[in-house]
Amino acid sequence: MIDSDFNTNVSGTIPANHGFGLLDFLRRKHITLQAWSPFQYGNFEGSFINNPDFPVLNKELAKLANKYNVGKNAIAAAWILRWPGQAQVIIGAMTPAHIVDSAKGADVKLSRQEWYDLYIAAGHDLP
Repeated sequence: MIDSDFNTNVSGTIPANHGFGLLDFLRRKHITLQAWSPFQYGNFEGSFINNPDFPVLNKELAKLANKYNVGKNAIAAAWILRWPGQAQVIIGAMTPAHIVDSAKGADVKLSRQEWYDLYIAAGHDLP
């Protein structure tokens, strides 16, 4: 859905309107977005964190986790919290350690460059 904010009125193969302006509407109206199971990909595939199908993303998560002295879950949560609108991270965790690590993301303040580096590492393009 975030792609739609970046790729509006752009020609090419990138679908231009995934969320029909939902994120922009929420931001303008000061409505909080709730990100449910935000570390999952697909419907049943599992988490992208530590998944060998996402080597570039996990390398970038690891680099930032090392910089901020937290785990990859914290960096992924920090990425969601860095979105310019309001967002809450609803964590679907199976272990207390996952919850503790993810919660540390609230104290990580990613720079804009780090936010975009993660976005690109996840396989997204910028116009």
